[in-house]
Amino acid sequence: MCWGVPARVISIDSDVTATVDFLSGTLKKVVIGVDDLKVGDFVIVHAGVIISKITKEDVIENINFIAEQIRETALMTGEDADKAVKEFLNMAMKILGE
Repeated sequence: MCWGVPARVISIDSDVTATVDFLSGTLKKVVIGVDDLKVGDFVIVHAGVIISKITKEDVIENINFIAEQIRETALMTGEDADKAVKEFLNMAMKILGE
């Protein structure tokens, strides 16, 4: 299974690389694989490459999907599912500036 991760473009460093923020302030340089990329764009990154631009609504949908996966994993491992999801959502919403 391949997993693309939502991120926000922080800077465009060259014609082929950009720096993105993965939800919680985790910054990483990635390869630009799309046209017309701008600072502030929401993107999906897979294997270090921006593979698509997405809307804010798409980011929210991705965050909700990941939160549900965190809930299911926490329930399977006996952790506090509500606490795990709340911690993730607190970090994830920062990418939206909320």
